[in-house]
Amino acid sequence: MSERTTGGPAGESTTARVRREWTRLTRSRRHKVVGGVCGGLARHFRLDPVILRVPLALLSVVGGLGLVAYGLAWLLIPFEREEENEGRRLLSGRVEGPGLTALLMILAGCGLLLAALADTGEVVWFSVLVFASMAAAAHWARVRDVRGGAAGEPGDPVVAQAAAEAPPEAKAPPPAAPSWWRDTTADGRSGQGYLWGPADHVPGARAELPRQPEHVLAPRESVPPPCPAESPHREFRLGVLVTLLALCAAVAGTALAWEGEPLGTALVVGLTAALAVFGAGLVISAFAGRVGGGTVFMTAVTALMLGGAAALPDTISTGWSEPVWRVESADALRPAYSLGTGDARLNLTALDLAADERVTTSVEAGAGQVTVLVPPDVTVEVHAEIDVGAFSYDPLGTVDDGGPVRSFGGVSQERTVTYGPQDGDAAGGTVELRLDMGIGHLAVRRAVEATS
Repeated sequence: MSERTTGGPAGESTTARVRREWTRLTRSRRHKVVGGVCGGLARHFRLDPVILRVPLALLSVVGGLGLVAYGLAWLLIPFEREEENEGRRLLSGRVEGPGLTALLMILAGCGLLLAALADTGEVVWFSVLVFASMAAAAHWARVRDVRGGAAGEPGDPVVAQAAAEAPPEAKAPPPAAPSWWRDTTADGRSGQGYLWGPADHVPGARAELPRQPEHVLAPRESVPPPCPAESPHREFRLGVLVTLLALCAAVAGTALAWEGEPLGTALVVGLTAALAVFGAGLVISAFAGRVGGGTVFMTAVTALMLGGAAALPDTISTGWSEPVWRVESADALRPAYSLGTGDARLNLTALDLAADERVTTSVEAGAGQVTVLVPPDVTVEVHAEIDVGAFSYDPLGTVDDGGPVRSFGGVSQERTVTYGPQDGDAAGGTVELRLDMGIGHLAVRRAVEATS
């Protein structure tokens, strides 16, 4: 029996069309709780939707990564029997309820994720492991169906599932009276014979129907005249206005928190105000006016900048300073020195330590440069922690003697190195330095004589 063709590509069979529609990853209309994401993924990978909904709900509450993943899938995966996804609608300026909900879900998830990163990284690793387990289950279900199900299952699970959810096929009315369907062409003229009709009817003959009394016939209603075409409504563009208001909110919020707050906190206040203005503009555009793709792009950029500002160390200040700490004796050495943002110098060249004497100090800086000057006859133990930056050691000589590393750098660097006294100098005491830099450069230099 030949397969029927459909309205898809020329010559495409019904089975091919069903397979093309049901193997394409789309959001489900029938099995939908929020956006149909879990239902569509479960249908695509042949899983129970509960297997995806429960872990995503857990990860949405713990860490916020579930909200981010669900919102991104909502924006990128199109609805069933649709070609355009919500993300493309947002970029074209058509802000609608589903796309706006997905965008707000992503922003809320990013906030929870940043809070989890600030407290501890164990929540993030737990979320990654859960997602890996979900991916493994989906892959196993997909491979199982490709290899073929158990005995007794349909040969084609895609077609079987489509047939189970499809509505009943339309059928011809029963032949209670002379009635038939005539095959017609595209222009409405008669085609080739009758497709269905009474068994004893001769094609071409007019059916004799009982004549209805005049009083039974309903009066013919007059056709109303067509309504005049309405003039096209011009939508008000809100993109430029929303962007300007967001910029003003960012400047005002940062200025209010600039004095007395670290740099990261001030930037977070300003960017949060700007993000609130963008969110209000997107909500308003869903009911009145329209924003363009540039506004949506600026909203995403602002959210990324907010995440970067929240990750800045609290030790970075908004003011620049250049302190110089000169130590004349071991008793005058403080246990700790701190710098917000600037260029600091700790001069220890005046120290005169015995061979068995040991002193310890630490320097903590947010951003900038810290230089520590040490005498040539002491042993220097350096414990350096650098978030983003570099460390360098400068001895008196310029020739590399093959000793410990003189410089290193990068992201999240933590090392402990020891540098002995210069050759020919009598061994002095030991200076232990604990240096902590957020963003910048740490330098340890040997000096012949005390300098300011």
